[in-house]
Amino acid sequence: MLIFAVLSAGTFISLTTLWVLGWGSDGAATADRLGRLRSANESLSPQPAGLSLRRRSQVRFGGINLVSGKVVQQWTVQLERAGLTLNAREYFVLRVVVGAMLALIAMLFSPAPQLAILGAPLGYFLVGFWLKRRIGKRQQKLESQLIELLQMLSSALRAGFGLIQALDSSSEQLPAPLSVEVRRTLHDTAMGASIDQALESLNERVGSSDFDIVITAILIQRTVGGNLAEILDNVAHTMRERERIRGEIRTLTSQQRMTGYVIGGIPVGLGIIFSIISPEFISLLFTNPLGRMMLGGAVGLEIVGFFVISRIVNIEV
Repeated sequence: MLIFAVLSAGTFISLTTLWVLGWGSDGAATADRLGRLRSANESLSPQPAGLSLRRRSQVRFGGINLVSGKVVQQWTVQLERAGLTLNAREYFVLRVVVGAMLALIAMLFSPAPQLAILGAPLGYFLVGFWLKRRIGKRQQKLESQLIELLQMLSSALRAGFGLIQALDSSSEQLPAPLSVEVRRTLHDTAMGASIDQALESLNERVGSSDFDIVITAILIQRTVGGNLAEILDNVAHTMRERERIRGEIRTLTSQQRMTGYVIGGIPVGLGIIFSIISPEFISLLFTNPLGRMMLGGAVGLEIVGFFVISRIVNIEV
Protein backbone atom coordinates (compact mmCIF):
# COMPACT_ATOMS: atom_id res chain seq x y z
CA MET A 1 0.00 0.00 0.00
CA LEU A 2 2.86 2.35 0.84
CA ILE A 3 4.62 1.60 -2.45
CA PHE A 4 1.39 2.28 -4.33
CA ALA A 5 1.01 5.65 -2.62
CA VAL A 6 4.60 6.63 -3.48
CA LEU A 7 4.18 5.62 -7.13
CA SER A 8 0.88 7.48 -7.40
CA ALA A 9 2.39 10.65 -5.95
CA GLY A 10 5.40 10.43 -8.27
CA THR A 11 3.17 9.92 -11.30
CA PHE A 12 1.01 12.90 -10.34
CA ILE A 13 4.05 15.16 -9.89
CA SER A 14 5.55 14.05 -13.24
CA LEU A 15 2.31 14.62 -15.17
CA THR A 16 1.83 18.00 -13.52
CA THR A 17 5.38 19.00 -14.48
CA LEU A 18 4.89 17.97 -18.12
CA TRP A 19 1.56 19.80 -18.26
CA VAL A 20 2.97 23.07 -16.96
CA LEU A 21 6.07 22.83 -19.19
CA GLY A 22 4.02 22.69 -22.35
CA TRP A 23 1.79 19.63 -22.74
CA GLY A 24 -1.09 21.60 -21.29
CA SER A 25 -0.77 24.43 -23.85
CA ASP A 26 -3.69 24.68 -26.19
CA GLY A 27 -3.68 25.37 -29.92
CA ALA A 28 -4.42 29.03 -29.48
CA ALA A 29 -1.27 29.56 -27.48
CA THR A 30 0.78 27.73 -30.13
CA ALA A 31 -0.75 29.81 -32.91
CA ASP A 32 -0.04 32.95 -30.92
CA ARG A 33 3.64 32.00 -30.58
CA LEU A 34 3.89 31.26 -34.30
CA GLY A 35 2.29 34.59 -35.10
CA ARG A 36 4.81 36.41 -32.96
CA LEU A 37 7.67 34.56 -34.68
CA ARG A 38 6.36 35.49 -38.13
CA SER A 39 5.92 39.14 -37.17
CA ALA A 40 9.43 39.22 -35.69
CA ASN A 41 10.82 37.72 -38.89
CA GLU A 42 9.03 40.26 -41.06
CA SER A 43 10.05 43.22 -38.93
CA LEU A 44 13.84 43.55 -38.94
CA SER A 45 13.97 46.72 -36.88
CA PRO A 46 16.28 46.28 -33.87
CA GLN A 47 14.89 46.25 -30.35
CA PRO A 48 17.93 47.02 -28.22
CA ALA A 49 16.14 47.40 -24.90
CA GLY A 50 15.20 43.73 -24.62
CA LEU A 51 18.21 42.02 -26.19
CA SER A 52 20.00 41.10 -23.00
CA LEU A 53 17.23 39.43 -21.03
CA ARG A 54 15.29 36.42 -22.20
CA ARG A 55 11.59 36.84 -22.82
CA ARG A 56 9.69 37.02 -19.56
CA SER A 57 7.38 34.03 -19.80
CA GLN A 58 4.16 33.88 -17.82
CA VAL A 59 3.44 31.19 -15.26
CA ARG A 60 0.04 29.91 -16.36
CA PHE A 61 -1.78 26.67 -15.69
CA GLY A 62 -5.11 25.87 -17.29
CA GLY A 63 -5.51 29.50 -18.39
CA ILE A 64 -4.95 30.81 -14.83
CA ASN A 65 -2.00 33.07 -14.09
CA LEU A 66 -0.44 31.57 -10.95
CA VAL A 67 2.29 34.17 -10.35
CA SER A 68 2.08 37.95 -10.70
CA GLY A 69 4.03 39.76 -13.39
CA LYS A 70 6.35 41.50 -10.90
CA VAL A 71 7.38 38.18 -9.39
CA VAL A 72 7.95 36.68 -12.85
CA GLN A 73 10.10 39.67 -13.79
CA GLN A 74 12.11 39.30 -10.57
CA TRP A 75 12.60 35.57 -11.19
CA THR A 76 13.77 36.26 -14.74
CA VAL A 77 16.42 38.71 -13.54
CA GLN A 78 17.56 36.30 -10.83
CA LEU A 79 17.84 33.40 -13.29
CA GLU A 80 19.90 35.61 -15.60
CA ARG A 81 22.21 36.59 -12.76
CA ALA A 82 22.59 32.95 -11.71
CA GLY A 83 23.62 31.95 -15.24
CA LEU A 84 20.76 29.44 -15.60
CA THR A 85 18.88 28.69 -18.81
CA LEU A 86 15.55 28.13 -17.04
CA ASN A 87 12.62 30.45 -17.63
CA ALA A 88 10.16 31.57 -14.97
CA ARG A 89 7.69 28.75 -15.65
CA GLU A 90 10.33 26.04 -15.41
CA TYR A 91 11.71 27.61 -12.24
CA PHE A 92 8.24 27.62 -10.66
CA VAL A 93 7.74 23.95 -11.58
CA LEU A 94 11.12 23.10 -10.07
CA ARG A 95 10.18 24.75 -6.77
CA VAL A 96 6.79 23.00 -6.66
CA VAL A 97 8.28 19.59 -7.47
CA VAL A 98 11.02 19.92 -4.85
CA GLY A 99 8.46 20.97 -2.26
CA ALA A 100 6.19 18.02 -3.10
CA MET A 101 9.08 15.54 -2.97
CA LEU A 102 10.27 16.88 0.38
CA ALA A 103 6.74 16.65 1.79
CA LEU A 104 6.47 13.06 0.56
CA ILE A 105 9.82 12.10 2.11
CA ALA A 106 8.84 13.74 5.40
CA MET A 107 5.52 11.87 5.35
CA LEU A 108 7.28 8.52 4.92
CA PHE A 109 10.16 8.94 7.35
CA SER A 110 9.13 11.59 9.88
CA PRO A 111 8.28 10.39 13.42
CA ALA A 112 5.35 12.82 13.31
CA PRO A 113 3.58 12.47 9.92
CA GLN A 114 1.32 15.42 10.70
CA LEU A 115 4.36 17.68 10.41
CA ALA A 116 5.05 16.46 6.87
CA ILE A 117 2.96 19.30 5.48
CA LEU A 118 5.81 21.64 6.46
CA GLY A 119 8.02 19.90 3.88
CA ALA A 120 6.20 21.53 0.94
CA PRO A 121 6.87 25.20 1.84
CA LEU A 122 10.32 24.25 3.13
CA GLY A 123 11.30 22.68 -0.21
CA TYR A 124 9.76 25.59 -2.12
CA PHE A 125 11.84 28.17 -0.25
CA LEU A 126 14.98 26.02 -0.24
CA VAL A 127 15.11 26.27 -4.05
CA GLY A 128 14.91 30.07 -3.76
CA PHE A 129 17.70 30.03 -1.17
CA TRP A 130 19.82 27.85 -3.48
CA LEU A 131 19.24 30.30 -6.35
CA LYS A 132 20.38 33.25 -4.25
CA ARG A 133 23.47 31.34 -3.14
CA ARG A 134 24.27 30.57 -6.78
CA ILE A 135 23.83 34.25 -7.69
CA GLY A 136 26.20 35.26 -4.88
CA LYS A 137 28.89 32.78 -5.91
CA ARG A 138 28.63 33.81 -9.57
CA GLN A 139 28.88 37.49 -8.65
CA GLN A 140 32.00 36.76 -6.60
CA LYS A 141 33.59 35.05 -9.63
CA LEU A 142 32.68 37.97 -11.88
CA GLU A 143 34.03 40.53 -9.43
CA SER A 144 37.27 38.58 -9.00
CA GLN A 145 37.79 38.69 -12.79
CA LEU A 146 36.81 42.34 -13.15
CA ILE A 147 40.25 43.75 -12.29
CA GLU A 148 41.85 41.60 -14.97
CA LEU A 149 39.27 42.83 -17.48
CA LEU A 150 39.98 46.47 -16.61
CA GLN A 151 43.71 45.96 -17.09
CA MET A 152 43.16 44.32 -20.48
CA LEU A 153 40.82 47.11 -21.59
CA SER A 154 43.27 49.79 -20.45
CA SER A 155 46.17 48.15 -22.31
CA ALA A 156 44.09 47.69 -25.46
CA LEU A 157 42.88 51.29 -25.40
CA ARG A 158 46.47 52.57 -25.03
CA ALA A 159 47.43 50.40 -28.02
CA GLY A 160 44.89 52.25 -30.17
CA PHE A 161 41.87 49.92 -30.03
CA GLY A 162 38.34 51.20 -29.69
CA LEU A 163 36.13 50.12 -26.79
CA ILE A 164 34.29 47.47 -28.85
CA GLN A 165 37.56 46.08 -30.19
CA ALA A 166 39.07 46.07 -26.68
CA LEU A 167 36.07 44.15 -25.33
CA ASP A 168 36.31 41.65 -28.18
CA SER A 169 40.00 41.09 -27.56
CA SER A 170 39.49 40.72 -23.80
CA SER A 171 36.64 38.22 -24.17
CA GLU A 172 38.99 35.80 -25.96
CA GLN A 173 41.46 35.81 -23.05
CA LEU A 174 39.15 35.88 -20.04
CA PRO A 175 37.74 32.72 -18.41
CA ALA A 176 34.05 32.09 -17.81
CA PRO A 177 31.72 33.48 -16.58
CA LEU A 178 32.99 37.00 -17.38
CA SER A 179 33.94 36.07 -20.94
CA VAL A 180 30.36 34.86 -21.51
CA GLU A 181 28.90 38.15 -20.29
CA VAL A 182 31.31 40.22 -22.41
CA ARG A 183 30.43 38.18 -25.50
CA ARG A 184 26.74 38.70 -24.78
CA THR A 185 27.39 42.44 -24.60
CA LEU A 186 29.16 42.32 -27.96
CA HIS A 187 26.26 40.29 -29.35
CA ASP A 188 23.86 43.02 -28.22
CA THR A 189 25.84 45.64 -30.12
CA ALA A 190 25.92 43.39 -33.19
CA MET A 191 22.11 43.12 -33.01
CA GLY A 192 21.75 46.90 -33.23
CA ALA A 193 22.01 48.13 -29.65
CA SER A 194 24.30 51.03 -28.82
CA ILE A 195 27.30 50.42 -26.59
CA ASP A 196 25.60 52.39 -23.79
CA GLN A 197 22.49 50.21 -23.94
CA ALA A 198 24.59 47.03 -24.10
CA LEU A 199 26.59 48.08 -21.02
CA GLU A 200 23.42 48.95 -19.11
CA SER A 201 22.03 45.51 -19.95
CA LEU A 202 25.27 43.95 -18.74
CA ASN A 203 24.91 45.86 -15.48
CA GLU A 204 21.34 44.57 -15.09
CA ARG A 205 22.37 40.98 -15.76
CA VAL A 206 25.28 40.98 -13.31
CA GLY A 207 23.71 43.04 -10.51
CA SER A 208 27.06 43.85 -8.86
CA SER A 209 28.00 47.13 -7.24
CA ASP A 210 31.56 46.84 -8.60
CA PHE A 211 30.28 46.47 -12.15
CA ASP A 212 27.92 49.37 -11.56
CA ILE A 213 30.88 51.59 -10.65
CA VAL A 214 32.87 50.55 -13.72
CA ILE A 215 29.98 50.87 -16.17
CA THR A 216 28.92 54.22 -14.71
CA ALA A 217 32.48 55.51 -15.14
CA ILE A 218 32.54 54.36 -18.78
CA LEU A 219 29.16 55.95 -19.53
CA ILE A 220 30.20 59.24 -17.93
CA GLN A 221 33.44 59.26 -19.92
CA ARG A 222 31.52 58.69 -23.15
CA THR A 223 29.32 61.67 -22.28
CA VAL A 224 31.85 64.23 -21.03
CA GLY A 225 35.05 62.88 -22.56
CA GLY A 226 38.42 62.13 -21.01
CA ASN A 227 41.13 59.50 -21.04
CA LEU A 228 39.26 56.22 -20.66
CA ALA A 229 42.43 54.15 -20.20
CA GLU A 230 43.51 56.30 -17.26
CA ILE A 231 40.01 56.16 -15.76
CA LEU A 232 40.00 52.36 -15.97
CA ASP A 233 43.44 52.21 -14.34
CA ASN A 234 42.19 54.31 -11.42
CA VAL A 235 39.07 52.18 -11.04
CA ALA A 236 41.18 48.98 -11.17
CA HIS A 237 43.45 50.36 -8.42
CA THR A 238 40.40 51.15 -6.27
CA MET A 239 38.96 47.66 -6.84
CA ARG A 240 42.30 46.08 -5.97
CA GLU A 241 42.48 47.97 -2.67
CA ARG A 242 38.90 47.07 -1.82
CA GLU A 243 39.63 43.39 -2.46
CA ARG A 244 42.68 43.57 -0.20
CA ILE A 245 40.64 45.12 2.61
CA ARG A 246 37.90 42.52 2.14
CA GLY A 247 40.47 39.74 2.51
CA GLU A 248 41.75 41.25 5.75
CA ILE A 249 38.22 41.55 7.11
CA ARG A 250 37.42 37.94 6.20
CA THR A 251 40.56 36.84 8.03
CA LEU A 252 39.75 38.87 11.14
CA THR A 253 36.13 37.64 11.30
CA SER A 254 36.79 33.97 10.46
CA GLN A 255 36.89 32.95 14.14
CA GLN A 256 33.56 34.66 14.84
CA ARG A 257 31.93 32.98 11.85
CA MET A 258 33.21 29.57 12.93
CA THR A 259 31.96 30.20 16.48
CA GLY A 260 28.51 31.00 15.15
CA TYR A 261 28.43 27.82 13.06
CA VAL A 262 29.53 25.65 15.99
CA ILE A 263 27.06 27.17 18.45
CA GLY A 264 24.25 26.92 15.93
CA GLY A 265 25.08 23.30 15.11
CA ILE A 266 25.25 22.05 18.71
CA PRO A 267 21.44 21.75 19.22
CA VAL A 268 21.03 20.00 15.85
CA GLY A 269 23.85 17.58 16.63
CA LEU A 270 22.45 16.82 20.10
CA GLY A 271 19.02 16.20 18.63
CA ILE A 272 20.43 13.69 16.14
CA ILE A 273 22.45 11.93 18.86
CA PHE A 274 19.46 11.66 21.23
CA SER A 275 17.23 10.39 18.42
CA ILE A 276 19.71 7.54 17.88
CA ILE A 277 20.41 6.77 21.56
CA SER A 278 16.92 7.29 22.99
CA PRO A 279 14.15 7.75 20.40
CA GLU A 280 11.47 7.66 23.13
CA PHE A 281 13.04 10.63 24.89
CA ILE A 282 13.29 12.84 21.78
CA SER A 283 9.87 11.81 20.43
CA LEU A 284 8.17 13.93 23.12
CA LEU A 285 9.20 17.02 21.15
CA PHE A 286 7.03 15.80 18.26
CA THR A 287 4.12 14.14 20.04
CA ASN A 288 3.55 16.35 23.07
CA PRO A 289 1.92 19.77 22.39
CA LEU A 290 4.31 21.49 24.78
CA GLY A 291 7.23 19.75 23.09
CA ARG A 292 6.10 21.00 19.69
CA MET A 293 5.92 24.54 21.01
CA MET A 294 9.41 24.23 22.46
CA LEU A 295 10.73 22.76 19.21
CA GLY A 296 9.17 25.54 17.13
CA GLY A 297 10.58 28.20 19.45
CA ALA A 298 14.04 26.61 19.30
CA VAL A 299 14.00 26.50 15.49
CA GLY A 300 12.88 30.14 15.34
CA LEU A 301 15.62 31.25 17.72
CA GLU A 302 18.19 29.25 15.73
CA ILE A 303 17.19 31.07 12.53
CA VAL A 304 17.23 34.48 14.24
CA GLY A 305 20.64 33.79 15.75
CA PHE A 306 22.05 32.70 12.40
CA PHE A 307 20.94 35.90 10.67
CA VAL A 308 22.13 38.11 13.56
CA ILE A 309 25.62 36.57 13.50
CA SER A 310 25.71 36.83 9.70
CA ARG A 311 24.88 40.53 9.85
CA ILE A 312 27.52 41.15 12.53
CA VAL A 313 30.40 39.49 10.66
CA ASN A 314 29.32 40.73 7.20
CA ILE A 315 31.12 44.07 6.99
CA GLU A 316 30.61 46.06 3.81
CA VAL A 317 33.65 47.70 2.23
